[in-house]
Amino acid sequence: MNNTQLRKWTVNTFDPQNVLYLIGDVNYSYVHLRNGEVVLSARTLKWFAHLWPSFVRVHKHALVNLDYVQHIRLAPNLRAPSYLIMQNKTSLPISRRRVVSVVEQLDQLGSPTSQSSFHSSQSGMHRTGL
Repeated sequence: MNNTQLRKWTVNTFDPQNVLYLIGDVNYSYVHLRNGEVVLSARTLKWFAHLWPSFVRVHKHALVNLDYVQHIRLAPNLRAPSYLIMQNKTSLPISRRRVVSVVEQLDQLGSPTSQSSFHSSQSGMHRTGL
């Protein structure tokens, strides 16, 4: 008798408000949700970036919902890495060529219409009003 295992395939739809960030792995994405669940999707980061334009590509392998960034740790120089610290305490690297763009987009979240803002300090930029 053949010992095969049947798997039920499901189609996952995600509410972007429940997604903290995505990590790409070749042609798959690991979707990290607010409730701590991680779901493997057979979609690429490029596909999700097109679907959710408010998400920001911070690295070749990471797409982030900026609403869930707790703070940013900026490197003292261009050789050292900068990081985003998410609300779930995950640290995600920011590629050197994307740091300026990420900081600008975080600053836009700190506009007068937003309850949250970012301010600069010696240890990096921190989100206030959470």
